[in-house]
Amino acid sequence: MTIRFLLVCDGSSDAALVPHISRLLILNGQDDPLGNAWASSGPLVHKIRDGLRHTGECDLLMVHRDAEASRETRSAGWHTRFAEIEEAVRNSEFEGSWVGLVPVRMTESWLLVDESAIRYVAGRPQSNTPLDLPPLRRVELESDPKARLAAALTIASGTTGRKRKRFIKEIPKLRNQLLEELPIGGSLEQVPSWVRFRDDLLKALASRGSS
Repeated sequence: MTIRFLLVCDGSSDAALVPHISRLLILNGQDDPLGNAWASSGPLVHKIRDGLRHTGECDLLMVHRDAEASRETRSAGWHTRFAEIEEAVRNSEFEGSWVGLVPVRMTESWLLVDESAIRYVAGRPQSNTPLDLPPLRRVELESDPKARLAAALTIASGTTGRKRKRFIKEIPKLRNQLLEELPIGGSLEQVPSWVRFRDDLLKALASRGSS
């Protein structure tokens, strides 16, 4: 049975999460997931309404917001973002199952856990140059995961001079590739915000099955 899901994104580049979510759904018994993504400006409730209106029927709504804060992100920041999502979904009058997707501090923190993937998309999978990645237990404490990822990709590329300048321009595309190919499980199982999303997704699927 096809499950139609909509990912309402913080920014348009996070639409690259759709293939990852589709694989997660397949691994959990959904044979034919059909996903759409939506990103727009304005209040979150308007984004949700616009996304639902433009993409059609939706069995499962996912709302993405980065938990960007300082040292309090792990607790207060996540709870604040989730409360904002909950209120926006309620005010949108969507009556189906929904899941909040709240990376801490931002989606790039999930991409810092796979050193081999970073080397691969940078074009030098066999390189062993140290990338200065944070330990897994600290990826959610990284103050600027976007900059840390860009630096790791640049180091992994081994480029210099003009080639490095050209490579840096390609980093947004490589970041999207990492998101699209983000593996299920493995090191991600040590990232609390991803585990929380996965568990909430499984609860939503179970709720749909029992309704």
